[in-house]
Amino acid sequence: MTLRENVPLSSLTTFRIGGAARYVVTCESVEDIQNAIALAHDRVLPWYVLGGGSNVLAPDEGFNGMLLQIAIPGMEFIEEEDAVRVVVGAGESWDSFVREVATRGLWGVENLAGIPGSVGASPVQNIGAYGAEVSTTIESVQVLDTKDGSQRTYTNKECFFEYRDSVFKKDASLIITQVTFILSRIAIPTISYADITARRDAGATLTTPNEIGDVVREIRAEKFPDLKKEGTAGSFFENPTITAEHFASLREKYPELPGYPSAKGVKVSLAWILDKTLELRGYTKGSVRLFERQPLVLVAMIGAHESEVDALAQEVTSRVYEATNILIEREVRSLRK
Repeated sequence: MTLRENVPLSSLTTFRIGGAARYVVTCESVEDIQNAIALAHDRVLPWYVLGGGSNVLAPDEGFNGMLLQIAIPGMEFIEEEDAVRVVVGAGESWDSFVREVATRGLWGVENLAGIPGSVGASPVQNIGAYGAEVSTTIESVQVLDTKDGSQRTYTNKECFFEYRDSVFKKDASLIITQVTFILSRIAIPTISYADITARRDAGATLTTPNEIGDVVREIRAEKFPDLKKEGTAGSFFENPTITAEHFASLREKYPELPGYPSAKGVKVSLAWILDKTLELRGYTKGSVRLFERQPLVLVAMIGAHESEVDALAQEVTSRVYEATNILIEREVRSLRK
């Protein structure tokens, strides 16, 4: 366990925003996590689990508490008949994991290539992209329950995965320490997503997990800013799901509005609404803007403040509601306690 004091949050999050965290603890084992939480309790401080910092908006005044960086390593491959069970430590880099399994010819997560963050963070948001969600490959998730100190394994069903949601997102007392995936040796490419299909039609070869992963990374690079020059947490808002009746009424007003049937209604494209209905692509307010190549992405200039991001997000929320009667929700989480 490594303890640091007064660490700038701007150095720990991809938004590159925020004051200093009082303490940051790097935890490489379950015992490290238990010791860190005990220390936080002894010092009467709040604590928060921070993975790669890719989905967090930190406050300008900092965090007067203890941040736990889960750095548990490990990647074990267990051969099955036509599949491989892969047990991965929560601290492993997500994209490094995707690259490793693709190199081994394993199918299932290649469409999720290029997503920043850690393996342990992937079940929390049920990360998804380009027609795939991580929940379809997860067999189980091992957690430390900080309410009673117990360790237990959640089956896929017990994780209650939904679009950008899970039991872990609702219950911050559950700290993910390990994730077990079931990946296939049988080719199961998912290339029906429009951006991927366009690359195929342009001549890209998409016959292996590596090839698909590389194409996905290229597509993502075009839709997201250069993190060396600007800050972002990726897609700031979730695509909303509305009732079929609500969607039908919007289609009368906006005939080309994309909609995708789901278990809870119709999922609509917020990016389309922001771009085609509200013409907010590239909209700038102070030091932050909606990215010109993907309006779901909020971009912050170096030196921007949390208050500026929040102001733009609130304006976008209000304008979407006024135009569509849809109340959108943020995908990015706040570090405020």
